[in-house]
This record gives sequence, C-alpha cells and structure tokens, in this order.
Amino acid sequence: MKKILTLAAALVISLIACADLQQLIKFNQLPILAQNFIKKYYSTTDISYIEKEKEGMHYDYTVYLNTGTEIEFNYQGELQTIDCQITPVPQGIIPKMIAEYVIVHYPDQFIVEYQVDYTRQTIELNNRLELIFDLKGNFLKILVETLVTIPFFYEEIKV
Repeated sequence: MKKILTLAAALVISLIACADLQQLIKFNQLPILAQNFIKKYYSTTDISYIEKEKEGMHYDYTVYLNTGTEIEFNYQGELQTIDCQITPVPQGIIPKMIAEYVIVHYPDQFIVEYQVDYTRQTIELNNRLELIFDLKGNFLKILVETLVTIPFFYEEIKV
C-alpha cells in the first residue's frame, strides 16, 4: 500500500511540474521583439494561440497563426524558426544574401521555412530541399530528403 501511495504522490508531483513547463499565453505576454515581429509581418493575420514553454533556464515562445504558420522565438523574442508550411516566408525575414542565393540558384522555388541557431541558418524550399548557410549567409551544403523506407533519411550534398 505504501508503494502505491508513493507512486501516486510521485505521479502527482510530476504532473504538477510538467504543467508549469508549457502554458498558453496572450499576445501581450510575448517579449517585445516577438510582438514587433508579428505586428510587422503578420498584422492582418489572426493568431490561433501562443505557447510559452520552459527550455532549460528560459522560456521559448511559439506563435500559431490561423494560416498554419508556426513562429518560434527564444526567451528574448528573437526569431528561431518560421514554418509557413506551403506558402512563402514573407519578404524581409530571410537575410538578403540567402534570399538572393535562392533567386539565382532556384528561380522556380520559394522559401517555406527558415531556422537560425548559434552556428548556422537553414531554409527549406517548397520542393523540400534544405539549404544550410553559415551565420554570415554563405552557402554551406544541401540536405536532400530521400525516401528509403519510413521514416525519412537525409543525405548531405556539398556543392
């Protein structure tokens, strides 16, 4: 009986701890940089909901738009990822050097996803190619999604 009570108590504590890790918030609870980004690029688009999620010592934020677009910001409100699913990422979000690279090398394609981290920038085109750039915008490599069996595997191609 003691084991069952101990297990039940541990479960309740776990659920309480997890409940604090992720929560829905209002627009005005986003960091100012994130609010300004949404106002600038999506002023006419309705927000479905916004999640605040504990990541280590900080919170990250994900904004879900009614169009299906998902935008992730770090704790300071800096853009981390924007995934527009099947529509182009709005002009001005993608650094100029990367946008120009796509226009020159993939004139019939457009960028549907952009991600930036501490070491690189990644874009996904509407043909599912992923292009990797350094933080200065210099092209590094292509990731090609190839179907071998489910799930998908990636091959790296250096150009």
